[in-house]
Amino acid sequence: MSVPEITRDVALGQYGAIDWPSFGRVGILSAADVAALKAAEDAPLDYSLGDGAAARAYVAALLAVVGRCGDVAARQYALTRVEDVLLAEDCGSLADRVAHFVCDGALDAAPFLCALERADDAYCARVAASSLATLLTVVEDADGDAFVAWLCEQLASSRGERSHVRAAVPALTILLRVARARTAFAAHGGVGYVTKLLKKPGHDSANAQLLYELTFCLWALSFGGGDVSADFLQCGSVAVLCDQVCAAPREKVVRVSLATLRNLADAAKDGEPGDGDAGGAAAAMIKCGLVKTLKLLKDKKWADPDVADDVDALHKRLLANYRELTTLERYAAEVRSGDLAWGLVHTDKFWRENARAAEADDFALIKLLVQLLDGDRDPTVVSIACYDVGEFVRFYPNGKAVVKHLGAKDKIMALIDHEDPEIQRHALQCVSKILVTNWEFCN
Repeated sequence: MSVPEITRDVALGQYGAIDWPSFGRVGILSAADVAALKAAEDAPLDYSLGDGAAARAYVAALLAVVGRCGDVAARQYALTRVEDVLLAEDCGSLADRVAHFVCDGALDAAPFLCALERADDAYCARVAASSLATLLTVVEDADGDAFVAWLCEQLASSRGERSHVRAAVPALTILLRVARARTAFAAHGGVGYVTKLLKKPGHDSANAQLLYELTFCLWALSFGGGDVSADFLQCGSVAVLCDQVCAAPREKVVRVSLATLRNLADAAKDGEPGDGDAGGAAAAMIKCGLVKTLKLLKDKKWADPDVADDVDALHKRLLANYRELTTLERYAAEVRSGDLAWGLVHTDKFWRENARAAEADDFALIKLLVQLLDGDRDPTVVSIACYDVGEFVRFYPNGKAVVKHLGAKDKIMALIDHEDPEIQRHALQCVSKILVTNWEFCN
């Protein structure tokens, strides 16, 4: 049974009902822990933190409560005081306050992880997550892998419990402010987890703060440049961000969405606009119609002048990319995004001119097309993938052998019996192109 959500004031107000000596008598707390907690009972926080040794003893006692006590009120109170210590700006620098949590040069994250594992207490989970995130941004050599794994687990939770996300996302906005955390989170598939949440229906003005925090996470991750652009493309993040620029419920969501897209577009500045994943991200924005959206936004009045600057800079960057991108580069960006749409790059003219170019990087584009032949994808995407594979076979010498070797023929044969009539039609046509020598006469 879950513990009802409480407020910070309620957590602190429970202090008078907590019998610290009783925890000492049963061996949960040491005599030193009880003494430190009692000493701080009526003293102002700046006084309790004024002496280094006393401050470390007090923090150690609070963490002992967090990690060992089964009493909900005691844990909630202790975590609230831990948060107070970290936020006490009049008690030295953040590094000074974090030093109270470091023993023998190491940060012990175990008490916080213990609190996070208690799924019945949303308040403790939220405060523990934010506090541990703050500590990890300062203690450079601390091991944060277990915490990053916990964050990903909450974001990926299929149980639909909003408290999981509410605990993880604010902590993530803190943690991702440091580069090493961004690298670790991205390596765990973080871009995909955040994007999936942004894609969920029901995001409106009522939860604009959650939208903002999730998009802030993508903005922080976008500072990885071309290294993370592949993740943004593969997860469909660019399309989600473009949608938010067009229809987000709050200006602050538009602002951070634009800033993220600008980072991704600018990652291609020093290279060829169409090369690599950074250039692909810019091409994906063009495909999503962002150039037209930005043109409309240029005349809008913004409360934050940075928004107008991002609109102007991103518009110029995309226009430059649009002029320099070849048709093949636009096609490659679309395939990498996994979001295919009928257009000029899905015609016999395109394949007649570009079939040989598709052999680059050991037929990397054709391999991606084969991945898009999964029947559970969007019917339009599967239909177009069938068409493109068939056209590649028509115009590339020995194209039949290539697609058979890559497993495309078996996938397409299975799609002939698909429930969607469009997929059926294009799968049948593709198989015909693979089997028939002179397709144009049959067509």
